[in-house]
Amino acid sequence: MPKKIKEIILGAAVVLSSAVSWLMLKSIFYRGNLSVEILISAFGVFVVWGIALSLAMLLIKDKKILYGSFILSLIIFAMFFNNEPFYYLIAMIILFAAFAVAVIKIKKEEEVQVSLDFYRIWKRGLPVFVTALAIIISAVYYFSPALANLHKKEIIIPRKIFDTIINPFESLIRARLPQEAPSLDEKATTFLKAEEIKTLKDKYGIAITDKENIRDLVYQLAEYQINSTEAYETAIPIGLAIALFLALRIAGIFYALFVILFSWLVLRLLILVKFAGFDKETKEVATVKL
Repeated sequence: MPKKIKEIILGAAVVLSSAVSWLMLKSIFYRGNLSVEILISAFGVFVVWGIALSLAMLLIKDKKILYGSFILSLIIFAMFFNNEPFYYLIAMIILFAAFAVAVIKIKKEEEVQVSLDFYRIWKRGLPVFVTALAIIISAVYYFSPALANLHKKEIIIPRKIFDTIINPFESLIRARLPQEAPSLDEKATTFLKAEEIKTLKDKYGIAITDKENIRDLVYQLAEYQINSTEAYETAIPIGLAIALFLALRIAGIFYALFVILFSWLVLRLLILVKFAGFDKETKEVATVKL
């Protein structure tokens, strides 16, 4: 089989596996499919894409085929994710730049080695690409409908967590009352005037009866404050996207190991079926002497 045809086949594998990877990503973040089976399948699909990329970066010598196949992968990404074209364009540029850096590092490492060590070759370039991949996945998550509609949902503070957090500040809260209460478990109506109770009802929608104690009042005021401010609408999604990025960076260590291991196995299989092969070249080795 001609070398050019083999390179085209590898390039096609990159494009096809990337399309399936983007489809899985959209299924998770845009359609809310978070089942264990889908998550495991998505990891597997991205590993397959990583294998195709690793083999392509190592074996494809024609830059038009190598970079063209990756650009097609990015075009497919843009077809799946286009609700924020400006920010997605930036993410795609970062991913393409990381891919180019990974290609340069891998090919440079291959050139300087006398006896090929595939782990070292791929390890030189893959971490850069995996980091950029984590960025673009985090961007997809940030602009997904689940986070875009977060501001439409009411944030509810778990009562047990609230009580645990507020206990150290109990004396400070009691000191700010018109007359200091023995504890936050005292009835709120004992320390609030009728006009204050009316203001809470009219302005904040908080109804105070004989059943509510001061702790209940502070809890309702805290929930109102969180849900009435617009800060959380941007802060929480950004925080979640950053948290996902950090989690992906940690998972990326294992992802890279999986990709390298299976890339080596697939490469051995390709050599076995004579799709690929070793080629001996004479290389100059630099030494130092007196």
